[in-house]
Amino acid sequence: MTGNIVTAQLQIAVLGECDDSLSRYISTAVKALDDKNVQYQVCPMGTAIQAESIGEILDACKAAHEAVLDMGVNRILTNIIIDHRVHGCKGLDAKVRSVTLKL
Repeated sequence: MTGNIVTAQLQIAVLGECDDSLSRYISTAVKALDDKNVQYQVCPMGTAIQAESIGEILDACKAAHEAVLDMGVNRILTNIIIDHRVHGCKGLDAKVRSVTLKL
């Protein structure tokens, strides 16, 4: 990707369901990202997303959120943290590499 890079952390939690496992909900949310113009990495506590614009990030998060709602759940919490760098081009891989080089 060239130009600005916007990264985000997406977390979706389903409330009020009897099953403690969220994996079926998370996998549905992640599959919704495949149809969007974003790169992503599934992490243990959320999904990191990278795109060229804030609009693409918000569109992807909305798609993931709605995909879980479409499963018939009654209530979900969606947390989004956005890192929008106006100057510089540091995507997900570069951020991880920057930390691992210091280990």
